[in-house]
Amino acid sequence: MRISSTLRLGALSGLALVSVLSHAQKYSPAELREMELEREDMPYMPMPFKVTTPPRIVSAGGFTSIQVNVDNNGMNIVNDAANEPSMAINPLNPSQITVGWRQFDNIQSNFRQGGYGWSSDGGATWRSSKIEPGIFRSDPVLDDTPSGDFQYNSLLTTFFTDQFGSTNGGATWTKLGPATGGDKNWMIVDSVPGSPGNGFAYQIWSTAGNNYGGRQFSRSTNGGSVWNNPINLPNQPVWGTLDVASNGDLYICGCDFGSTFYFLKSTNAKNSAVTPTFTSTTVNMGGSIQYGIPINPDGLGGQVWIAVDRSGGPTNGYIYMLASVRRNTSNPLDVMFTRSTNGGTTWSAPVKVNDDAANGGKYHWFGTLAVAPNGRIDIIWYDTRNSPNNTQSEVRYTSSTDGGLTFAPSTVVSPMFTQGLGYPQQNKLGDYIAMVSDNTGASIAYAATFNGEQDVYYLRVPTAVPTEVLPRSFSLFRGALVSGTLPDLFQADSNYVVVRPGIVVNPAERPVQVVIEGASPSNTPSALQFKLVAKTTTSSVRQDIELFNFQTNAYEMLDQRQSTTSDQTVTVTAAGNLGRFVAGDGTLRAKVGYVANAPTPALWQASLNQTVWTVTP
Repeated sequence: MRISSTLRLGALSGLALVSVLSHAQKYSPAELREMELEREDMPYMPMPFKVTTPPRIVSAGGFTSIQVNVDNNGMNIVNDAANEPSMAINPLNPSQITVGWRQFDNIQSNFRQGGYGWSSDGGATWRSSKIEPGIFRSDPVLDDTPSGDFQYNSLLTTFFTDQFGSTNGGATWTKLGPATGGDKNWMIVDSVPGSPGNGFAYQIWSTAGNNYGGRQFSRSTNGGSVWNNPINLPNQPVWGTLDVASNGDLYICGCDFGSTFYFLKSTNAKNSAVTPTFTSTTVNMGGSIQYGIPINPDGLGGQVWIAVDRSGGPTNGYIYMLASVRRNTSNPLDVMFTRSTNGGTTWSAPVKVNDDAANGGKYHWFGTLAVAPNGRIDIIWYDTRNSPNNTQSEVRYTSSTDGGLTFAPSTVVSPMFTQGLGYPQQNKLGDYIAMVSDNTGASIAYAATFNGEQDVYYLRVPTAVPTEVLPRSFSLFRGALVSGTLPDLFQADSNYVVVRPGIVVNPAERPVQVVIEGASPSNTPSALQFKLVAKTTTSSVRQDIELFNFQTNAYEMLDQRQSTTSDQTVTVTAAGNLGRFVAGDGTLRAKVGYVANAPTPALWQASLNQTVWTVTP
């Protein structure tokens, strides 16, 4: 490797140190570099006979993990293995989720294939299959496209990659074409609305297992079918990932097989008429990436992650990098985080994300980063702090809502598992796990050994539980109360608050206006809805729903429609900076108004059945 064998040895301990000492005496640096490659070193070995058991479902701390690598009947296959998951979720239909992984049909052989699973019910149930069964594949990387389809980038034993596409939620895949590539490939599709490169696919890979003389980057401008001739990247970063900014700028991160990390930026990769160019900036991550360590003997301790904030809020454009790195002999792997607030020109000092005691000799590996559309940062990792001898791990999660200045206390979201079980003639659990974030939570795909073998699991971690807020008061801004009290607004039933029109001077003013107040559990909600169930005695009346903006001291119209003579349920979802609808003391205020927009009987009435907010902190 391009770090010296001495530096490599200084980064290892225990059995791995003994192993690499012997390798250092036997192998050249070039030969050491080849040790990381995904090779077809054993023949395919089918299972002599198939034995199945029910899919494994496990829980910890109120969070449930559901097995993904099951057969077409949804059953676990005994003595196969699956690891190194990548995941994509359809942003246009989040109930469609697909996961890819390295599939070992029989753990007596190291032969692996491109496994994949799909769910059409938000991860509650799964089915799975293989891309081109019997063909050696590794390093699966998945992403969604602007149209809501999926793409799957897969490494061959020749150290080229193929690109596959699915238009049916991940149930079946079609080969789009060869996709250049190389070992430790990573791929992303620009799905940023309005980006000049919207729909472009970008791919990077390692300098080892490289068929292009060290060239590491390629681009597809036609949906992944045809890829440009690969080009060189400055400083040749490896083991990294990519992301796209709101304006279509492309960001790449990686390292030099060790302690030097790089941030690369291209402002013209989004221009199909030019060959992309990149600038490179060195980033301090506070330690070094590890390979061949006791926790994952034939794999990485984690790769380098990059993610950009596209929220449109106060942290819009911030760029974040994260990696599990070795800081010193007492910190074999810590999850370290840094950020740039100026487009990658400068970076903050790295901070430790895992919140256990320093110098504890524990592993915090496979650190993984994602940013939600609302700017929330999500981070997960495998953690051994509760395992006295570091043989067991659990998945931990934390988040930040202030651009990475502070992080919430980490939460255990999976049971403990013994990471060394079920090795398929290759002593590792893969090189990475996967996470996709949205405004209400994080979806996670990870490998674990709850069945006594390596399997892939799906886990949903909601960032906050939505709370229903009942009204605490109501008043009439216009109109006269006919009947009803506050509890009549709590639920949809046969009890109503009934209001008849009041006297108004301006004929255009709404003669019925009811103001309803509630108390929000959060001053900065991530999601806010208001639901109304109501009717009028005539359909010649318009119904208006407004929410009060406490920053402008004025109501904002959220919904206008004709009323109905039977109960009509209307749910309005607020957008943008939702804190504007919450007062400093947590007050929520809505106004429901009615005005005749056609000839109506003189004694028409409005009946409000239920009013309720749903607030997600």
